Formats: sequence, C-alpha cells, structure tokens
Amino acid sequence: MRLGTSLVRFMLSSATPSTSYISSPQLTASSLAFNKSPYVQILNHRNHIMHRLLSSEPARRSGGWGQAPPLSFQMLLVGLMAGAGVLAGSQVYIDTKMQKAMQTTQQVAGKASVGGGAFELVDTNNKPFTDKDLLGEFALLYFGFTFCPDICPEELEKIAAAVDMVEAQTGVKIQPVFISVDPERDTPAKVKEYVKEFHPRLLGLTGDLESIKRVSKLYRVYFSKTGESKTDYLVDHSIIHYLINPEGEFVTFYAKSYTADNLATSMSENVRKWKASHPDYHPTLKLT
Repeated sequence: MRLGTSLVRFMLSSATPSTSYISSPQLTASSLAFNKSPYVQILNHRNHIMHRLLSSEPARRSGGWGQAPPLSFQMLLVGLMAGAGVLAGSQVYIDTKMQKAMQTTQQVAGKASVGGGAFELVDTNNKPFTDKDLLGEFALLYFGFTFCPDICPEELEKIAAAVDMVEAQTGVKIQPVFISVDPERDTPAKVKEYVKEFHPRLLGLTGDLESIKRVSKLYRVYFSKTGESKTDYLVDHSIIHYLINPEGEFVTFYAKSYTADNLATSMSENVRKWKASHPDYHPTLKLT
C-alpha cells in the first residue's frame, strides 16, 4: 500500500503544472488576474480530489466507522490506471481552461497583455533580428534550449508537423521560430545546427541574457537554470507555443497537451479568419 500511495503521489506531482510560471515575478498586473481564473480553481479542485484519495480516513461501513478492507494488488493497479486516465484527461481540460482564461485576460487588458512590443535578438548568422522582421508573416514562437534532452525536441517535431499541415490545408506557410532561453551556451552557430534537425523553415534566435529576458517578459515566459554546475545544467521553462499574426499581434497560445493535429486545426482556423478579413493579404515568406 505504501508503494501504491507513493505512485499516486508521484502522478499528482508530475501532472501539476509548474507554479513558478503562475507566480513568476515577471508577470504584470494584468496577468496576475490570471491567478484568479478558472484554471487555478480547477487545479485546486483536482488536487483536493487526489488529497482525499491519499488520506488515511477509514472507509464508512453500515455499522459505523471501521477499518477499510485490504486492497489487493489487482485492485490497486486498476485504481492507479484509472487515476492516470483521469489525470491525463484533467490536464487537457485544465490546459483548455488556461487558454480561455488567458485570452479573456488579454481581451480585458488589451492586445499587449501577451506579446507585442519591441525586441532585438540575433539570428543564426549572428545578424540582428527584431520584432519588425516578423511583420507580414504568420509566426509560431517556441522558447527552449538546444541542450534540452526530450521536451524541446518533441515540441519542435510537433511544430514541424503542424506547420506543414497548415500549409496543406490553407496554402499559407507559417514561420516557425525557436527562441533560446539559454544564451550562455546557445550561440548562433549552435542554434543553427540545432534547428536544421527539425524543419527547413525553422528560424533560430538567441541573444545576450538581457535580450532574452526582455522578449521572455513580453510573452510571459518563465525560465530558470537548474543545477549547480556552470556548464552542465538544464533550464526550466514554460512550454507554450505562441501564434502571431502578420501585424505582429498575439493571436493565441497552445499548451504542451496540444497534438500536431490540434495545433494545425486551430492555426488553420485562425489563418482562414485572417484571410477573410484581409482579402489583400499575400504571404511573402521573406525570412526563408
């Protein structure tokens, strides 16, 4: 039973998003309102349910409070599998609520609540790259680092598949962009070799620490080095994709739970809406 309890506790901890992203000091007053959103309420409700599952209260019997019957290994295994399914489903539900809550906050606070504003980085040829260079393009931004062992490669492969599907569905080529949050190790040359592995149009950007902090703050991206070594460390960061329209405005964001198909469906819908309201729009793909 102790093993089962440990497993359930692990499932709970691994399924809970990083609170550092919610309470990061980088958040502005407008995004602090997000902490009062349905996302936080749902997360608290889920944790309450799991707490009850892990509590040591005895089961209620017809004759009063008594000792719960012992759990067999099979019953425990079935319970854990069911719990894993519930948590996986609730994570998708939470991500959806999180997205709606942030979009509501954006509508209340204005388009600058997420994204928007000037930034200056360098591309893989060590040439200056600013927010204005993305104008005229649909862009999908992702923040990560080249030494990331698993999550970043998985997310970039997802992006690569999604942008190809959007092109097939709408005829519009979305510009995928990778922005490093590890400026100490991610040189332009390093990023150049890295992005080649995922998609021929994937644009890699990096810069000094202050430049990375500035663009991360614009998009409410949290990142922090983990580990004591100066060279052998990981970077904890938000796992979010940001869709930007040709006018440089934030459209929406996608959490890690989105599949490539989910991404493509949503992006295609947003592209069609844009084209319908901007009949003179003709993508140039000047960056590639």
